[in-house]
Amino acid sequence: MTSTRPRVAASADDLIYGVESTAVPLTPTGPVALPPPAEPEAVPVSRVVFTNQLKPDVYRELRQYEYWAHMELHEVLHEALVAYLADKPEAKKALPPKVAAKTLKRLVRKPD
Repeated sequence: MTSTRPRVAASADDLIYGVESTAVPLTPTGPVALPPPAEPEAVPVSRVVFTNQLKPDVYRELRQYEYWAHMELHEVLHEALVAYLADKPEAKKALPPKVAAKTLKRLVRKPD
């Protein structure tokens, strides 16, 4: 039976696990050249990991609040920083291009 639809030779892994097949698509006239694989796109991160230092008394109060408020540390810091930065016009001002490029690349996950 002749078909006008191209056939693809799928591997067992492709059929079972959904793994992309490296097989060459077949047509009635022979193999077809596959396009080159696309570059993986950067994915935005949900949180940025960073370190900082606090005075011991502030750190103690932060941990006490975290415990008694039944919150995660990142939630406490997020709320505190959002409230602090809300009335700071400098926080809304765009960074210079060179500084932005260096800083903002931490906001996306590198493709695997």
